[in-house]
Amino acid sequence: MDPERLPCVKAAKREGEHIRQALLARGLLRTDAKISSDEQFIYLPLSRPLPEVELRELGIDELTTREFVIAGKRKRIEELLGFKPAFEVVGDIAVLTEAVDQSQEAAVADAIMALHRNIKVVAKRVSAVENVFRTRRLVTIAGEYRTETLHTENACRFMLDLETVYFNPRLAGERRRIATQAAQTGKPEEVIDMFAGVGPFTIQIAKRAPLSHITAIDINPEAIRYLTANLKLNRVENVDAIVGDVKEIYTRFSNTADRIIMNLPKSAYLFLREALSMLKPEGGIIHFYGLESAYAEEAVEKKTRGEALARVIELAKERLVTSVEDLGAEFAGYSLYIQRARKVKAYAPYAYIVGVDAEMRRDTLTRRHINPLYVPQQHRP
Repeated sequence: MDPERLPCVKAAKREGEHIRQALLARGLLRTDAKISSDEQFIYLPLSRPLPEVELRELGIDELTTREFVIAGKRKRIEELLGFKPAFEVVGDIAVLTEAVDQSQEAAVADAIMALHRNIKVVAKRVSAVENVFRTRRLVTIAGEYRTETLHTENACRFMLDLETVYFNPRLAGERRRIATQAAQTGKPEEVIDMFAGVGPFTIQIAKRAPLSHITAIDINPEAIRYLTANLKLNRVENVDAIVGDVKEIYTRFSNTADRIIMNLPKSAYLFLREALSMLKPEGGIIHFYGLESAYAEEAVEKKTRGEALARVIELAKERLVTSVEDLGAEFAGYSLYIQRARKVKAYAPYAYIVGVDAEMRRDTLTRRHINPLYVPQQHRP
């Protein structure tokens, strides 16, 4: 068959596998085209061109076009089933993220395993995320009866059990972005990952910024058990893994952190006082994640997704500023700078998880603070 020119991702070979997996998980990899490479780069064929916002989410730096050898036409899953099931891939486990008719589950599982030979387990969710440990219940539909797997992301490996810990594979690009940002400071930092899980943020920062030290905290003992194992798996030593409720142990880390990660979108606001207390006296960076909905349900159909996203981002910035202001005099004398706010992922129609990079900075210019917490004019839209 003649070669075909396709849009593709151009990536350094050392990053090729994690990008391949991310593209595959989103159905963006053209699987009937043979991946090519040269001495430095690997070229991953795409099923469609990617807009700038999607490139940022995936942590992809460069797109190009290239001729690829096309194998015999491979059917897409919707051609096999008549519809396209929603699923995500963690390691060698595919998890259905939306319910399908029970009579069709076996056919869906067979189709996924036929088209993705690396998948050894197909499971479905039978509960929402539950309790403070952030776990959910799964039922195996096909393949091996297990929920533990080894997941590769951004050249790091993570052992985890999808029933006993929380893990979201769709945050790979976001975790890479934060790790890169931490590394680009060029100086050692003290980092606190307040809700660390099995360590995807922690380990990627530790690998990219080896002079920094990370304190990884999680209330779930199973998450910390896996995190400890993953430190060894990735040969990382600059991390302390701690089981505990941040609200109970935060005073152990008062005034120590240069950078704090708050990846608990539904309730991170409840932990702002503890987070700010752990920053160094001169201040520091907070990577804050919140869940925002753009409109009341009755207004949704009148708005476009672009309008909803813009509104959600503004709501997230305003809510963070207001929440810090509401903490009162304890943090008077500091200014809150919103460096960047962006969509991390869609959560529901017109609702998104929004990431906000913010800096708390001690104001040394004046002793009078009429409005100590604000978004500077240069960062306002």
